[in-house]
Amino acid sequence: MRFCLFVPSSILRRSLAGLFLLLATALAGQDTLAFGVIDLPGAEVRASYRSVSPLAQVFTIEEVRKLPATFYDPARLIALLPGVVQTNDQANHLSVRGNTPNANLWRLNGLAIANPNHTSNAGTFYDYPTLSGGGVNALSAQVLDHSAFLAGGLPARYGQATGGTLDLRLRPGNPERRQHQLQGSFIGFDAATEGPVGQSGFTYLVNGRYSFTGLLADAGVDFGGETIRFADLNAHLHRRTDRGEVSLFAVAGRSTNLFNPDPEEELTEQKELFDIDYANDLLIVGGSFDQQYAFGKLTVGSAYSVTDADRSQAFTEAGPLVQESAARLQRHSTRAELERVVSPAASLSVGVEAVNDYYTLEQFVEGATPSRTTDHPQVRSFAPYLSVHWVAGESELDVAARPVWYYDAALVDDWVFEPRLRYQHRWSEQRIVAVAERLSRTPYAGLILKGEDLEAFVPVTNQAGLSYGRTLGKLNALVTAYLQHTGREYAAEADGFLLSANNFLEFDPAFAFTETTATRRYGVELEAGGAQVPGWFYRGSLSLFRAETEQRDGSWAKDRYSSDYVAKLTLGREWAGRDRRNRPRTYGLNLALITHGGERTGRIVAPGTGVSPYFTPPDYRDGFINTNGTYFRPDLRLYRTRERTRTTTTLSLDLQNVAGITNTAARYYDSYLNEGAERTALGLIPVLGYRIWWR
Repeated sequence: MRFCLFVPSSILRRSLAGLFLLLATALAGQDTLAFGVIDLPGAEVRASYRSVSPLAQVFTIEEVRKLPATFYDPARLIALLPGVVQTNDQANHLSVRGNTPNANLWRLNGLAIANPNHTSNAGTFYDYPTLSGGGVNALSAQVLDHSAFLAGGLPARYGQATGGTLDLRLRPGNPERRQHQLQGSFIGFDAATEGPVGQSGFTYLVNGRYSFTGLLADAGVDFGGETIRFADLNAHLHRRTDRGEVSLFAVAGRSTNLFNPDPEEELTEQKELFDIDYANDLLIVGGSFDQQYAFGKLTVGSAYSVTDADRSQAFTEAGPLVQESAARLQRHSTRAELERVVSPAASLSVGVEAVNDYYTLEQFVEGATPSRTTDHPQVRSFAPYLSVHWVAGESELDVAARPVWYYDAALVDDWVFEPRLRYQHRWSEQRIVAVAERLSRTPYAGLILKGEDLEAFVPVTNQAGLSYGRTLGKLNALVTAYLQHTGREYAAEADGFLLSANNFLEFDPAFAFTETTATRRYGVELEAGGAQVPGWFYRGSLSLFRAETEQRDGSWAKDRYSSDYVAKLTLGREWAGRDRRNRPRTYGLNLALITHGGERTGRIVAPGTGVSPYFTPPDYRDGFINTNGTYFRPDLRLYRTRERTRTTTTLSLDLQNVAGITNTAARYYDSYLNEGAERTALGLIPVLGYRIWWR
């Protein structure tokens, strides 16, 4: 699936190859990123977000608006963090430290939610829906407050993720007066309004959005037979009191992807043999309440979310239906917590998190008997927890216990004990953070079938990490080493090779879980940033890592997402001044570079036995090999902001892959061409945007 929310341009030129990616820059006088144990110079802590861990990588909405090629999508900003790989530049699926994107969990205002992304099939090989990513996030940057990302050091209140936790927060509306925003770009058009609700003390914030390509399609513009539309509505009702706050929120979205190639055009690849119709609906509703009492702070929250995808694929010449699929995930999460300060040096938190998942997958593939259906009426997890936080001088210690009960009458009935230990110590502009934790998540996502003879179980991941950060003049540096080990994981067998569940993103009709094995991920991350000259900012990172699955002979083989390295660099400059009428105006420029080892696959071979002549899995006798080569992409963002008495306007231009570098997205056997073929990643993508804010 090629997901392009933009009008593609011709490739300008092929240029350098290098090492480095993009990470953050919000510039002089503005908020800057404060990742992990690094507090970058000039960072202004004014967010309502309360960091749940010293390892939380906190980011601001200003960064989403300023950094290159984020397209106002928080997931694409997270892709700039160390150890994170955007697995396909046509979508926002994220591999964290070599984990499958399915190991990630989205949270909204602290509550676990289903995948909040449009077109969840974007950037996938088989064009099927996924559990954690998509073409663009349905949560508009216009409604987000300061948020965070955690790859380790999870607090006791958080679970259900063995990869990364994407912790998004909604901002309150303006409590004093009504404000309005309009924003248009080649991504889509946003309209937002906010303000007080009478004299009730509540504020409202509402944002609606419709895709740019949808408007063009409505006007009759043809994109080579492919039409992509999305629309969403975000709403937040909030009330702050002297002792707490109340929050009610809702997110609704719909996206479609129609592929109908022109029958008069010459066929160039297998995909053009079919008409494809894909629709994706999502809904999130929830609320939270926290209040400070004499006995402590009480927090209660609940959210219901559902994502529903339907897909059909038929021969273009009125032939028989080849594929039909429907995937639906409903998630209901509830959390309650009491936090009490027991002494000047200690605090205690006790609470419970409950998550109920209902997952249904129906899959029909011509030539496969029988049709494939997975239907779990309810997968429950119930996790009481206890956490103690001590402060002694420059040292802090968090000790927590989180037992989790997983239950499904047709799947699993098991308890997992998840201890958490986190220690940090500061001295003379230095800090060290040590983490040891056990993590688990709802077993068997349903994306591939479990073998009939394989008893269900809960995969458990043990993780340890050590971070050291210090300030050297104007340079802030951080190094982190980590190890993750899963002693028992679901696996499929191909050509005598074990493919663990860590290698799957979407449903794959060629495989079923029939085996178990162990997996591990380990690596080191180095990042640095600062400002040497006023107005200039830079940040870079280098991550070296391995993701492996144990084979039957005891050897360890690389996984699909074992890219070996990720390197990132961002340089930024902002010029503040005044125009001829002495009104504030700002010019900004950000350049970002990213490179990583390519995603791995098996060796591409001629058709063999499979569920369909149109599905030819690779040969895995040599395991996962890097057939895609090195990925390298430079991005550029230019913007100008003008302030007036009642309005602020921003004109911006994003150039993703500004040098037009040709990267390989995937290699496969094309049944129409009868040979191995490749799908290329996106070339130069220009995105022009304009935003106006009425105060």
